[in-house]
Amino acid sequence: MIWAPCRRIVRADVPPAFRVRGINAPLLLCWPSAALNSAADYSIDFAGLLCCGDRIVEVVFEASGNQIAWSSIFGTFATAWIVWLTSGLQTVTVTARTSDGQIFTVSVTVTVQSTASLIAPGLPLLPPNAITLGGVSFPDASGAPLVTG
Repeated sequence: MIWAPCRRIVRADVPPAFRVRGINAPLLLCWPSAALNSAADYSIDFAGLLCCGDRIVEVVFEASGNQIAWSSIFGTFATAWIVWLTSGLQTVTVTARTSDGQIFTVSVTVTVQSTASLIAPGLPLLPPNAITLGGVSFPDASGAPLVTG
């Protein structure tokens, strides 16, 4: 199965046009609005921060008041399936560790509307790019499922 994250993707770097004499503009990242009790996959592209064959090896998503069903790595993307349980302006903090030992932490905001979603989302137990055989997933050293991509 070949899977790629959807269109709810933000870049974790400052565009070159915003850089002035080595000073980076504040990074304000936001995903599109969501409805209360809705769910989808949300991604951050770390490509602009990675260098010289470096790659993401671990990612942690933190979203207080909301539910994260799974998180995964797909190339330079860190992706999570998030269920929005609280309305208003929500912040998700994403920390990625690279193979070179660098740690990048970014915050992304999303406005969750108080109108509830008409369709209750089903929570996938595993990321779509998890390695499975006969319905059994293979864990890595931390217990998370191994993924392709």
